[in-house]
Amino acid sequence: MNDFYRIEDIAAMSGLSVRTIRGYLAKGILRGEKADGVWRFTQEDFSVFLAQKQVRRTVRAKRNGAVADFLGTSRRKSPAACLIWDWPVSGGEEENRLCAALTERANALGLRWSYHYESGMARAILEGPPEAIAALLSHLT
Repeated sequence: MNDFYRIEDIAAMSGLSVRTIRGYLAKGILRGEKADGVWRFTQEDFSVFLAQKQVRRTVRAKRNGAVADFLGTSRRKSPAACLIWDWPVSGGEEENRLCAALTERANALGLRWSYHYESGMARAILEGPPEAIAALLSHLT
């Protein structure tokens, strides 16, 4: 697991687009470090970003929209699942490990997902093939 996240990871965890994340970077709302032409973000950078009121509202709207879009789709070509997964964690290092593991595994499995941590509760919204979601959950629990 990496000690940092890329723009694509921040986009996946927040449910926002890469373009939106770049916009937040340009405005100074999201801070990170650019090394060798690649943006890198720590868990702390991500937490500070999500703690901002305007970001929380936008992320919440995107998450709710993703679930509504899933429910509103009546025709699929293959089985699909959407899971809202709450995981109580104490924060700090425990939350960092969960977030890093989720990032690595969800991306490797090709899942659409978002992540949010607030007041002792980590929440992930996972979307994709049921067997991929089951594999992720069995790996993380």
